[in-house]
Amino acid sequence: MDGKTLIPVRNRNNGFTGYEIKDRGIWRNFAPGETKNIQLEELQQLQYQPGGDYILNNLLVVENKEALKILNMEVEPEYNYTEADIRKLLLDGSLDQLMDFLDFAPEGAIEIAKDIAVKEEIPDVRKRDAISNATGFNINSAINVNHAMAEEEAPKEEPKKERRAATVVQPVVKKERRAEALEPTSAPKLATPKYKVVDKK
Repeated sequence: MDGKTLIPVRNRNNGFTGYEIKDRGIWRNFAPGETKNIQLEELQQLQYQPGGDYILNNLLVVENKEALKILNMEVEPEYNYTEADIRKLLLDGSLDQLMDFLDFAPEGAIEIAKDIAVKEEIPDVRKRDAISNATGFNINSAINVNHAMAEEEAPKEEPKKERRAATVVQPVVKKERRAEALEPTSAPKLATPKYKVVDKK
């Protein structure tokens, strides 16, 4: 594998992740969950930039085993976890698997786990406590805060107004018929007047 080989690199961070390599005039910015193909030599140079090693180990995922060896990155299985993997771990995995995750996963993956635990309101209280104890971030409190904020943002139903007195102008009550009206009989026709024609001579 040479330095020009393109390596898929995924942003595991909840937010944007970026880095700059001034010598080469490179500025990269990854959107949340975005994958870019990056040359191996660029990743090697990134390791020597301030904070570059931290970015590669915690915020980005180098998705190539051979490239990881060349970069001398010894990673645990949790390094490659996707957001879907972390969600499955939180909802379906065992408590021991979660404890291992909290011990060996990169910081970026743990941040995602905290976010999912709050959004999904994971039902297992032991898992909530394990995350809270390992990170210092109280999952139960965060869930309660979300509920309180949702109640504040919900539109309040206005109470229906009731009249205190009758209105000054009383509404006209339409009278209703008690029976069908009789059909009117035809009015008698007036006879055409007859005129006597007088012959004037």
